[in-house]
Amino acid sequence: MIIINFIKNFINKIENNNIPLSYFIISFLASITLRNFLELFSSSTMIVSQALVHFYLSYLALALTIIFLLVILIKLDIVKGIKLVFTGFFILNIVPILDLIISSGKGYGIQYLTPEKHSNLLLRFFTFFGDRTINGGITPGMKIEIFLVLCFFLFYFIYKKISILKSFINTFLIYTLIFFYCSLPYVIKYAANFLNLNYVLSTDTYILFYLLLIFFIVTYFFFKYKKEIFKILLKDIRPFRLLHYELMLVLGVVLNNFYFIKNFDFLFLLKFLLISIAILFAWVYSVMTNNIIDYNIDKISNKDRPLIKSYININLYNKISIVFLFLALLYSSFYFMAMFIIALFIGNYFLYSMPPFRFKRIPLLSKIFISLNSLSLIILGFLLIGGELVNFPKIIIWFFIIFFTLVINFIDIKDYKGDKHESIKTLPVIMGLKNSKRIIGIFFVVTYLSVYFLLKDNFLLLPLLFLSYIQFYLINKIEYKEKDVFLVHLFSLVLFIFYILFSDILLYIL
Repeated sequence: MIIINFIKNFINKIENNNIPLSYFIISFLASITLRNFLELFSSSTMIVSQALVHFYLSYLALALTIIFLLVILIKLDIVKGIKLVFTGFFILNIVPILDLIISSGKGYGIQYLTPEKHSNLLLRFFTFFGDRTINGGITPGMKIEIFLVLCFFLFYFIYKKISILKSFINTFLIYTLIFFYCSLPYVIKYAANFLNLNYVLSTDTYILFYLLLIFFIVTYFFFKYKKEIFKILLKDIRPFRLLHYELMLVLGVVLNNFYFIKNFDFLFLLKFLLISIAILFAWVYSVMTNNIIDYNIDKISNKDRPLIKSYININLYNKISIVFLFLALLYSSFYFMAMFIIALFIGNYFLYSMPPFRFKRIPLLSKIFISLNSLSLIILGFLLIGGELVNFPKIIIWFFIIFFTLVINFIDIKDYKGDKHESIKTLPVIMGLKNSKRIIGIFFVVTYLSVYFLLKDNFLLLPLLFLSYIQFYLINKIEYKEKDVFLVHLFSLVLFIFYILFSDILLYIL
């Protein structure tokens, strides 16, 4: 009875206190750090930096997934879930201590359940991880820890006035979730086989998998807990421009069919998805900083922007932008070249739109920063799939520096009135809206036809002529809509990506 009252008081104090959430996060990280230190003695191995990153991410992913499950199962408030689970993760530290005691000081090596070393996964699931083999696996300390965790959650569900049957079912789901993490190599194997991809069970694979999982769970929490802010940011994300940059990465990947076919495996898929997420974060940061500095312009040209509508406080908006900057660098940090390109992307947009330089005030040539961002993502995709920089097609570099720099001036048409009011010397402001639209329309025609002359494929001539005419027409319409121009541009990119993919295959067959 004393223990039951103690647990009840513990739950109540943890869930309903006024302690800052940041304290729980720091305590959680401190608990994990202590666990990693104690494990040095129980496993008798040194922890290298890569393994340490893996451990931190695995515990964070497990904690967030448990919170997610509690939110789904019993509609638990997310903040209460974070406080409860993050505090409860201190129990991790009993594992190495128990392992040392049970093994008479020798300790046990902790490992995942792997296809190579641990057979009969289904049997192990229904026998509480089965017997420990000579190849390692789930240690006695871990089994005791997991048993105590399951007992706590069974009590917790009953304490929350959940029926006995449902409490047992919910506890079984918690156990299933823990087993899922302990047998992650099997999960990766099944996922790779389902996608018909080669896979390697390595620390890199686990790290990228956890980063991807954390992204989806945190995104859900953000939507659930800060729904209004989430909707504000989502509404202002400018999806067509973002999709352009994501397609630049895809274009780089498919530029060399040999590397694409040879190196497209499960690990590459994880890397590609994480870099795509990093591009998303980098783009959102750039949009938010641009919105802050373009406040006066947007009052005239973009009255639906969140800061203009006063949907969100500017100080909070600025703090959120810093979070996205951090996430952009974090989600590209697994590959140095990716982090460098993402930093370059962010830096170029900062130079383009922010003081003291604010290069967007220079007509025509300022768009080279946007061209370089597009080009850099193509190069990143090319390197990611296994290509080497010395083999990157030089003609693409010149194409973006010259033609794309000219054609991207169409993004200034929409902001003509605001730019004119703020004396931003864009092409429409200098030449007038009507004349600049004609010139930009000609830029589109020249750019599309340049693709034909560069590739010298007669098959492309008619489609390129047709697309260039459509773009010229859309640019010069009386009721100009930037969205329509972007749609044709994105459609052209997708067609070109498919052309690159299948043209080599057709040539090989012929």
